[in-house]
Amino acid sequence: MTVDLGKVFRTSLTYPFKKDVYLVLFVIQLIFGVASWLLTGYLGGEIIGPDGLPVMENIIPFLLYFLPLSIAGWFVAILLFPAYLDNSAHFYKGKSRPIIGSLEISRKRFLPMLAVFVVLGLIMLACFGGIILLMLSAMNMTSSEGLILAMIGGLWLIAGAVIGAIVIFTTFLSPVFCVLEKQKPLESIKKSWNLVVKNKWNTFLFFVIFVVVYVAIAVIGSTPEIAFESLYGLPVPLSVESFLLMIIRIAVNSYLLLFTVSSMVSYYLGTHKGSR
Repeated sequence: MTVDLGKVFRTSLTYPFKKDVYLVLFVIQLIFGVASWLLTGYLGGEIIGPDGLPVMENIIPFLLYFLPLSIAGWFVAILLFPAYLDNSAHFYKGKSRPIIGSLEISRKRFLPMLAVFVVLGLIMLACFGGIILLMLSAMNMTSSEGLILAMIGGLWLIAGAVIGAIVIFTTFLSPVFCVLEKQKPLESIKKSWNLVVKNKWNTFLFFVIFVVVYVAIAVIGSTPEIAFESLYGLPVPLSVESFLLMIIRIAVNSYLLLFTVSSMVSYYLGTHKGSR
């Protein structure tokens, strides 16, 4: 099956410019960004001591402040994800639908979507569990146990990286099936696998183009921050400069997130027979 990748990426690149779609995501990201900016500014300086080493007794309180913020951020992201999948599907088909009209989909598909991410997260955790062994080996490098842990961890990490790449490649459409076809979590993963395997070369080409475009946008978006740091060094925490650079970063990240969501949906609609 030939996929019209031109239409896929035309849709994906223009969807983030839909005003209400972008505004909702930007405002939500800005709220969490400002909270993180304030916490980092007030507490970040206490983590690194004068010798440049981390102050361990300050790291735990710092993480405890960030943990509720991180959990809330993930909760909101997963809650909004179905709405954006549904909304971008309408956009691909040439139909205008406000993002507010897609929020009902989020309420209905939140738990199945959460389950999809939990299952995929556990798979990826198993794939990269070798990192834990490598960290343990670093604490016992002078012992034979440390050497054994390092060897096992290294082999595990290499094998896990290969398996993890395959998992990402074959299951990236799982959220789309979960929302647009209202499939159960495991069925969504299975359907994504089947569709990708059936269209593996189209999918590979899609991934190559997606990564190139994504990186290009990310590099262009990071230019102001890179230029500032090269001229003046790292911005002072809680300064006007750090705040403005944070806003630019959030603006670019919002576009990239919407581009990613729309790319998934557009590719699915371009390959799935139900879109014909």
